[in-house]
Amino acid sequence: MAATSIAPRFVFGFRADVANNVAYAEDGAVVYPAGHNVVLYSPDIRTQRLIPGTLESEGISAMCVSANKKLLAVAERSEKAIITVYDLQTLKRRKVLVAPDVGSKEYVSLSFSADGKLLLAQGGGPEWNMVLWVWEKSKIAGTVKTTNQQGLPVFACNYSPGDGGMIGVLGQNIFKVLKYLDGTIKALNFNIGKRDMSTIACMEWVPPDSNDLKEKLLLGTTEGEVLLLEHGTEFKNVFSCENTGGGLVVQCIVCYSKGFVVGQDGGVVTIFEKDDKEMYRRARAFTIENNPVKIKHVAISPSEEHLTCSLENGQVYSLLLSNSEIMKADEMNFDVLGTNNHQGPVTGMDMCVRKPLIASCSTDKSVRLWNYNDRTCELVKWFPDEIFSIAIHPSGLQVLVGFADKLRLMTILMEDLKTVKEFGIKGCRECCFSTGGQYFAAVNGTTISIYNTYTCENVGNLRGHNGKVRSVHWAPDDAHIVSAGMDGAVYEWRLKDFKREKENVLKGCNYTSVLSTPDCKTLYAAGSDRKIKEFEEAPGAGTQITKEVDTGVPLTQICLLPNIKMMIAATDTGNLRTYKYPLTGEFAETKCHQGSITRLRLSWDEQLVATASDDGSVFVHDVKDRDAKAAARREQERVEYSAEVLVTRSDLDEKRNRMAELEQQVAELTMQTEYQLRLKDLHLQEKTKELTEKFTSEVDVDRQKFELLLAEKNEQEMEYEEKLKQAEERSQVQLAALDTQYQAKIMAEVERFQQLAQEKEALNERWDEQNSLLVESHERVIAELTEDYEAKLAEESLRLEQLLTEKTELEREFEEIKRQLEEDADREIEELKEKYEVRLAGEREASLRLKGENGIMRKKFNALQKDIEAQKEEIKNLFEQKRELYATIASLEKDIASLKREIRERDETIGDKERRIYDLKKKNQELEKFKFVLDYKIKELKKQIEPREAEILEMKDQIKEMDGELERYHKTNSGLDLLISNLKLKQTGLSGEVTLQRRSRTDLEALIKRMQHDLQQVVGSIQDPKALKEKVKQLYHKYCADMVAGEHEEDNDLEREAARQRGYLEKTVDSLRRKLAKDSELHRSDNLRIMQENTALIKEINELRREARSLRARGAGSPAATGNATALAFSKRPTLQTMDAELVEGLKKELEMQRDLIYRLREDGATKVARIKQLETMVVPPRPLSRERLPPMDPSTTTAYAVNGGAPLTPQQQQQQAQVLAAKESEAAAARAKAEAAMAAMNSARPPRSPLA
Repeated sequence: MAATSIAPRFVFGFRADVANNVAYAEDGAVVYPAGHNVVLYSPDIRTQRLIPGTLESEGISAMCVSANKKLLAVAERSEKAIITVYDLQTLKRRKVLVAPDVGSKEYVSLSFSADGKLLLAQGGGPEWNMVLWVWEKSKIAGTVKTTNQQGLPVFACNYSPGDGGMIGVLGQNIFKVLKYLDGTIKALNFNIGKRDMSTIACMEWVPPDSNDLKEKLLLGTTEGEVLLLEHGTEFKNVFSCENTGGGLVVQCIVCYSKGFVVGQDGGVVTIFEKDDKEMYRRARAFTIENNPVKIKHVAISPSEEHLTCSLENGQVYSLLLSNSEIMKADEMNFDVLGTNNHQGPVTGMDMCVRKPLIASCSTDKSVRLWNYNDRTCELVKWFPDEIFSIAIHPSGLQVLVGFADKLRLMTILMEDLKTVKEFGIKGCRECCFSTGGQYFAAVNGTTISIYNTYTCENVGNLRGHNGKVRSVHWAPDDAHIVSAGMDGAVYEWRLKDFKREKENVLKGCNYTSVLSTPDCKTLYAAGSDRKIKEFEEAPGAGTQITKEVDTGVPLTQICLLPNIKMMIAATDTGNLRTYKYPLTGEFAETKCHQGSITRLRLSWDEQLVATASDDGSVFVHDVKDRDAKAAARREQERVEYSAEVLVTRSDLDEKRNRMAELEQQVAELTMQTEYQLRLKDLHLQEKTKELTEKFTSEVDVDRQKFELLLAEKNEQEMEYEEKLKQAEERSQVQLAALDTQYQAKIMAEVERFQQLAQEKEALNERWDEQNSLLVESHERVIAELTEDYEAKLAEESLRLEQLLTEKTELEREFEEIKRQLEEDADREIEELKEKYEVRLAGEREASLRLKGENGIMRKKFNALQKDIEAQKEEIKNLFEQKRELYATIASLEKDIASLKREIRERDETIGDKERRIYDLKKKNQELEKFKFVLDYKIKELKKQIEPREAEILEMKDQIKEMDGELERYHKTNSGLDLLISNLKLKQTGLSGEVTLQRRSRTDLEALIKRMQHDLQQVVGSIQDPKALKEKVKQLYHKYCADMVAGEHEEDNDLEREAARQRGYLEKTVDSLRRKLAKDSELHRSDNLRIMQENTALIKEINELRREARSLRARGAGSPAATGNATALAFSKRPTLQTMDAELVEGLKKELEMQRDLIYRLREDGATKVARIKQLETMVVPPRPLSRERLPPMDPSTTTAYAVNGGAPLTPQQQQQQAQVLAAKESEAAAARAKAEAAMAAMNSARPPRSPLA
């Protein structure tokens, strides 16, 4: 058997949840994560190179590319967080970094130093430690905890590109500037002006240049601003990303030689360029059209020609940065990098036979067609409904899509998908075309429906599963279909008569995938018990499990490659396994996806394997067969893919008309261009003639100037030659004088040197004598030490000989003990051997006897097994009935609990009202205490108010009457609303019954027509009694066999009546809830009004206090005035008492109103409690005698009928009533405005107080 393996070939997808998820390599390739891999994508040639992640890790959390674009660091999530450093040229792994005390399972951010020797890694929760690695030596240079005292998360760290060792750290309400110096990391103080740290959203260090070596840090804020910090700590300037001020949140910043680029919310990219005055200025901004989402990261190519940005929804766009100056801001200037990826988990996928296409659907409500030869996305179609499954026809011209509401068969056009037929299958999660494409199967819950692809006719239904069907597989000859479901059943169906041919049921196992061998003799299934099961037909025992392979992990999909002798299995952790076939349990494993693999499909030639996952990516793998001859043979037998596409007649005509219009426009433009060129040629000839004449004249003038300058040059050369000769003579004289001077100095220095040499020789002789003395003393000391150590060595050798003798004696004793133990062990083994041989002979005889008994018991067991299955079916039906009853009881108990909760809320509201009344009473007592202080002021106000008082009272009475009338209209409208809602509910119920009656009528008419047709055939055999008898019997069995089912119609009526009454009770409870909500809203508005009135009273009391205090202060200065004021106060005392009595009377009335309100709330609560008790007793309500005898309607409904004399209001009456209500409201508003105007006039007419008063 040839060894076979699989390797990823291409990936359609992008991981948006990885930090720094897009970057550029040195050769211009884009680096980004997809699934559990890092992809190097070359946009020019559309090729990918994949760097696989670690098999044991849980996924990629962050990545980073060094400043020289040669190194890549990838952080992966696992039990101990892992960082792997790769070489981007060879894609080889350079180092694996694991820190034992990082305190987290992941790293959230990575950053290289400028020279690429240090790697900064920010750990995740719960400890949020930052680690600085010397990665080449796998050594930790420093560790620091970056979170605050609250333990808030940190999500970014950035190493400065300069030589200062500056580090920036950013998190939730966290911003720190650190410095790495001499092996320690220290925090620095910084200044960001008056801005809060919580507004900082991102950061980026500015690379230093030759003109400015300062460390500069850019900070993006949530207010659409960019802050500039010099030296990383000093606030220098602020730049706004919007012309009008504040704007969108700044999500990322990237610097380049001309300035920096900002990525914001809403898909906005803003470019800032260097400026001499303000350092940077906003140059231009571009928006990604039709994709207004958050920009996660921005990267610029090494040549600074292209800009790439990644979005939050997993899309990647590219902008030609070199042409940004000539681009228009209101146009779509971005191009999709690679392919337009899915934005959510992939729920369905299928591969085509005649075309290199992969069809996929996702939770983002889109269908996409991928071309794995061209590595492009050929078609994207968005839908308003959720999509669960998809299948593509072998010809590649049709696609089957399962939506939440229907199953649709669509034609694949050149640029669109056109619906051909809709099928009434809701939420179809599994569908597939047959091998030949003439049929397709669709799962409808527990039923598999088979349709003809070309006529869309339902040719049959496969029923038998008790749980949802999870997997369907067609046989190569389209004569059989295999299915598996959540009920633990695996069935093989014969499509000739739609009967089951093989079956096996294993309770408690939820199967996720099933397949069969090409000859349909063996079935394979994988399920929740983490095993691959092999099923074969056993003679006399049905379909049995013949082999089980324990996988250790749940498998989601399996597929079989019979020609290559291999089985591929997908796991829920994103791994892909290849098992040897026939199954032995041996496998090889690779990890390609981040999430669970939802779909696994195989190409028809067994050369490609496609996988889709919850991470939104689609992988295409190559099946590498090491058998070169077999691979070459398959390559020769391969058929070229078809290139045909479908186009509708209307689209084709439109394209032709458009082509004709464009050709005509091209012809017109060609003529205009030729005419313009001729005009430009004439203009250029005239201009060339003028320039030639101008040039010849300028040349003559320049020639004259040149001759004059040449003469001046010759004169100056002669003058400079004379000056040069004079300078040489002077220099020779000066050189001779200097020579004599320096010769004398040299002679003096030579004499001094000779003297110093003599002194040096004397010193050397003295040092030689001292050195000889030291050598002699050193030799004496060495001799003494040698004698001492030789004596010690002799003692040690004696001790060593003693130890060797002891060792030999011990070895001899050990050998003797060992020999005795071996003899004892051999003797015991022989005894045990004889004992167990006797027992083995007895066991063999017993096993032969038990085998005979086992055959008898197996027959009995099979009989009992059939009886047990029948009993289980009966028990299952009883349990389903019990479950339905429990569901009904649970729903009613939930309704009772909700009503009890509402009553408790009402009680709490009543308690709040009582506390409010108590507070009002206390305020009333305070008002009574202060009333005697305000007598004089109230008398003055009384004189001014009396002329207007009568008018105000009349207006208040009028307002009260209008408020009462308005309240009555509101009550009438609420009753009418309840009446309308009840009528609408009745109307929907009646319309449902009408549709049921119509459906039953059409069924009966069809039955009568079929019966008439059969009777007509029977009449043809009236002359042959035997044939007539047989046909009558057939007619009886055909139409009268279902008479027994009619006996159960009465029970169905009982169930419908019970459901109707339950619906009525639910509607009654809903109406009570709505009424309770309206009452609570009304009470809340009353409480708010009372609070506002009390606030106004308190303000007026405070003003009166201040005036009384000022009057007392003035009265203390003039006793005469005080006496007069006192006499005046006593003379007008009866009026003050009258005013106080009126105030107390008004407060009493308000208290009475509050008591009445509380009494009404209590009565309403008591009625709700009684209603709840009634519902508790009515868990299973009795069936009324007829449809007309229903429980009495809600009182609010009867009130609504009584408004119009017992009949519901017509739309005209409702409109008239609404107009009257609007007129009353306008009158009340006018009366209120008039009263307020009168009060304002009264206040303005108040006479000023004299200083004496």
